[in-house]
Amino acid sequence: MIRSTFTAALHCQYGQVGVVDTPLWAHPFFSADQDGWLCTDYKRGDSVSFRPIEFTFTFIEAANNRLHYKINCTTGVKFLSGRLEQNSNGWLGLYGYAWGDDLANCIFPPSLLARLPALQDTWKMELLGPWDGDLESAENVEFYLRDEKGHRIAQVESRYSRNRPPLRHWFLHAGNKAGDILRFHLHGIKVE
Repeated sequence: MIRSTFTAALHCQYGQVGVVDTPLWAHPFFSADQDGWLCTDYKRGDSVSFRPIEFTFTFIEAANNRLHYKINCTTGVKFLSGRLEQNSNGWLGLYGYAWGDDLANCIFPPSLLARLPALQDTWKMELLGPWDGDLESAENVEFYLRDEKGHRIAQVESRYSRNRPPLRHWFLHAGNKAGDILRFHLHGIKVE
């Protein structure tokens, strides 16, 4: 696959990968709890809280049959430059975006360290088939994305327990939770 920095939309068998971005008028609690988490348009695309996004894949190295990248959001004002990272429970989201993070960094300056590229999560791309090296055919190549521990990204159900009955939502996860492993491919590739 591409061994340089490029931007592209990330798609899988459940459609385009996006981010939860709930308008306050739609549901203020969802906005506080879910904004910034990654999801697919198959499960969230018909809601007001789904925002399709594109990513910058910054190539780091090729090692052990994997291509390593740092991945950041390139879409919109709110999520621009957000880092693709996972929390301690394995859920994937965009970190380091919006004015709230800047305010937190003023209050707690050590959190500025997390913005250093060397400390950003690294993602491993594992191709599921051969690639002929032609950029035009790159969009047809499926791959897994793995975290630094080797977990493949999956779509996993989560229950929003503040409602009665609890609401079901699906988010992207890398870890040991049961879910559908995602086979990704790229759309709209632009090499820098």
